[in-house]
Amino acid sequence: MSRISPLLRALGALLLLSGPAWAEEPLSLPAARRIALDRQPLLEAEAHQVDAARATAVAARQLPDPVLKGGVSDLTATGDNIGTLTRQNDTQFTVGISQAFPRAAKRRLRGERADAESELAERRLITDRLRLEREVGLAWLDVWKAHEARALAQRSEREAQLQLDAVQLAYASGRKPQAEVREARVALELLRDDLARLEQDDWHARSQLSRWLGDAAWRPLPDGPPPLPEPPPLGALLEGLRSHPHLDITSAEVAVAAADVRLAKQAYQSDFSVEVGYGHRPAFSDYVNLQVSVDLPVFTANRQDRGLAARQSELLRAEALREDSYREHAAEARLNHGDWTRLGARLAHFDDSILPEADARIEAARLAWGAGSGSLSEVLAARRAALDARLRRLDLETDRSRHALQLRYLAAREPESESAGVTP
Repeated sequence: MSRISPLLRALGALLLLSGPAWAEEPLSLPAARRIALDRQPLLEAEAHQVDAARATAVAARQLPDPVLKGGVSDLTATGDNIGTLTRQNDTQFTVGISQAFPRAAKRRLRGERADAESELAERRLITDRLRLEREVGLAWLDVWKAHEARALAQRSEREAQLQLDAVQLAYASGRKPQAEVREARVALELLRDDLARLEQDDWHARSQLSRWLGDAAWRPLPDGPPPLPEPPPLGALLEGLRSHPHLDITSAEVAVAAADVRLAKQAYQSDFSVEVGYGHRPAFSDYVNLQVSVDLPVFTANRQDRGLAARQSELLRAEALREDSYREHAAEARLNHGDWTRLGARLAHFDDSILPEADARIEAARLAWGAGSGSLSEVLAARRAALDARLRRLDLETDRSRHALQLRYLAAREPESESAGVTP
């Protein structure tokens, strides 16, 4: 047992050192969305706004607070009885309470307007969650593109190193000139510079992603392309836009404006208030009083009429903005769906024609160079052209994924519930 213990201790230390690497979840696109939704201060702020709107809706239906009044009146200020409390019948201490009673219909409509504001806050929270998913997805794609481009450049670097080794062997045996050695070395160093640039791109992309994910943005990425479902047909997408959460926001804004119109109509109706008081006269009898006050909205031309006209104009504005928002989203849906379809055809052309031809060109140039009937420049140019073709294909694939994310946002109804149990 004593001989096994050092081995076990060494193995335990190795596991502790390597633990974070194997225990850490790869930063896939779904994982990035979950992390962003779990730990996002922006969404927490929006949730607090919803709570505030709900509390305001309850308060809006209540009566105003009563007002306590008190004081001394008719205290003599001149003459022989100045300041006395006992020689003047009118000198008195008063205390009272008043309560305003807005019409029940007004209180109800104020509550309904506050409910509409609360619904608007909830709609904004849902839309912000969807926008966050989209922004995180787009930022993740920039990281993925830099990661894939680095992998392509590293593969070309290995091939360029093998090419340089082959040229050096041919030069050592006297079959190739020294100029080809230097030409191969320059090509290799240029690829290494490309790698340095792509590493910089990766750093920039991850720094942008950390806006939403924090330190989790530097996790390693999984292998393979991003998992994005195929968008729905354009007709179904356009039909469903009317119930998109962003359109729900404009509908909630219309509801708030309509509630304002109903409240403006109530301004033509009178409210009243009641005041009850008690007066104490030190040398004479005490007394009580009761007063009732009623609003008199008799001059409505420049007050109530103007207010109602303003609220009606705001309602028409909200309705027009709702229709404008639908047209904007419909145009985005058509644009993104069309580009997504066309980019799919271009990717298929790359896979079926361009990339196989680029690889065949490399093989033909390499065989010709080996047989002495071709030049090294042709081999290096063919390799560079193949790398450029793959990078162009990566650009197309990334663009198509971006359009897919935009279509995913436009087709969404509620954010995906992916947030449980994620620890960055």
